Amino acid sequence: MHTDVDSVLATVVEQLAEAGGAGSVYGAPVERDDRTVIPVARVAWGFGGGAGSEAADAEDDSEDGAGDSAGEGYGMGGGVSASPAGALEITDDGTQFVRYGSPKKLVAVALVAFLAGVLLGRR
Repeated sequence: MHTDVDSVLATVVEQLAEAGGAGSVYGAPVERDDRTVIPVARVAWGFGGGAGSEAADAEDDSEDGAGDSAGEGYGMGGGVSASPAGALEITDDGTQFVRYGSPKKLVAVALVAFLAGVLLGRR
């Protein structure tokens, strides 16, 4: 069973590495006139796993009188999250990073949502 877990773990880690690689972060360049734009994403990935216990003999005080208990279990999983972050704009004058969205707008939206929640929560 141990080699099966190792095999599955290796496969999951390999797939997560491919999903969160450079191809996920930088999109295909788009060329228009005298500029090239390369989309950029923020990519995060995580992985978790668990283990189990070996078979154990234990006295059971329950009503059914079952004295032997066995347990074994394994679990693992992972995930990848990607969201647009901005774009690299390349021109003859140089390269600049253009961020998607505005932090000021995000704060304003969060503040409005908070105030709406407070006002509606009082009713």
